[in-house]
Amino acid sequence: MMKSTLFFLLLAAVGSSLYHVGQKSLHDVSANPMLLLSLYYVSALALCLAAMPFFGKTDFSSVGTLAADWRLWLVAAGILCIELGFLLAYQSGGSAQWSGVVVNGAAALLLVPLSLILFQESFSWNKIIGIAMTLTGIYFVVKK
Repeated sequence: MMKSTLFFLLLAAVGSSLYHVGQKSLHDVSANPMLLLSLYYVSALALCLAAMPFFGKTDFSSVGTLAADWRLWLVAAGILCIELGFLLAYQSGGSAQWSGVVVNGAAALLLVPLSLILFQESFSWNKIIGIAMTLTGIYFVVKK
């Protein structure tokens, strides 16, 4: 794996940690979940706009084309489901210690058939062993 890929994955891991600490710390806020999510997105928009100059020239003429692309809406629906799922899980007493592990493991398992069908990705015995380990890990994490 390339060093830049590892850095980006580390960035995602740090971001996920910040996300879960923030979400869990707001578990006692009794605001409408959609209001909280809207505030998250407005704040994230401000951060994105501030960081935009550091990622090269931005061509705003393509915004309409991008906004009409169904794949953008698929990602948006996924983001909403992730955010709402964790928000409600934490408000109902879910654990920050294991929630992310279970969700990411389950998502990885859901992505296996989708990746095979939609992206023609390869499959191997190593991946089967990884699936078995993921299922075993989820079992031990959620078992009381």
